[in-house]
Amino acid sequence: MSTLAAAAAASVALGWTVAPAAATAPAAAPRLADPGRPSESELRKQLDELNTEAERLTEQYNKTRVELDKARRAERAAARTAAALEQQAAPARAQLGKLAAANYMSGGPDTLLLSSGDARALSASAYLVQSQTAALGSLQAQIDRADRAQREAAAKTAQVQRAAAQAQTARNAAKAKVEEVEKQLDKLTTTKAKDPRTGLTATIKGSGLPAKMARKAYSKLGSPYVWAAAGPNSFDCSGLVVWAYAQVGKKGLPHYTGALYELGHKVDRSELRSGDLVYFGSDLHHMGIYLSDGKYLHAPQTGDVVKISKLSDRSDYAGANRIS
Repeated sequence: MSTLAAAAAASVALGWTVAPAAATAPAAAPRLADPGRPSESELRKQLDELNTEAERLTEQYNKTRVELDKARRAERAAARTAAALEQQAAPARAQLGKLAAANYMSGGPDTLLLSSGDARALSASAYLVQSQTAALGSLQAQIDRADRAQREAAAKTAQVQRAAAQAQTARNAAKAKVEEVEKQLDKLTTTKAKDPRTGLTATIKGSGLPAKMARKAYSKLGSPYVWAAAGPNSFDCSGLVVWAYAQVGKKGLPHYTGALYELGHKVDRSELRSGDLVYFGSDLHHMGIYLSDGKYLHAPQTGDVVKISKLSDRSDYAGANRIS
């Protein structure tokens, strides 16, 4: 590609447009219900509206990230073009400098302009200077265009960075409101769990599907462990989960720890909530249902019953997921 074409390509790369930062400003989010007197139905309606708004803002944020990547690539391309043109011009500049120095040392321009006293003819040196000066002038024009393209690319990148920052701020604010409403819902739906055999207590918090499933599973506290059983009166570890989910409308889950682990989305240990599924062993040979405060419900092994245990009692914790 010629240097002229390269400079033009850099300019064309900047042709796509980015909506002004103001265009990413979110619409007014739904107002939160009065935290002192909201009903569960009111909170659920607010949560649906806020989740929709958060999803819209997340996609706006994703769009700005794509646009920022384009802007940065265009800026890098323009910088490469300008640098290549400058490098191409360097030898010509050096040569002209040498000729100018030689001219000065020889006593002035006449030695370059005249040959054998004939004013109608340029000397070979004068012609070379004129030719190289014209070539360098053309190259300089290309360099100037490439420099402008680079400055425009840098300005575009800065604009998109501002838009991305605004979109991220709006997205984070929407997520915070979602979490606030979820906390209010959790306060309305709390179940105290206690295991008389182990003496352990926990709280099942939340009104979502995982928490509802955990309450169903808790209702089977004390039921015997039976290998490959999935209720209603006896269970193995994954069978308890499959049965409990079926009771809250999510039927047909695989009766196998490895397959269950592939569902939903993974949850960090520090982010565990009531109803999250916890797994043990490098081969995921055991699982349970997280309740709260480091406690989980599970059907342990033959000769034991569904009970509450501490996560800290196990050294083979393998991970967790949330199936909604």
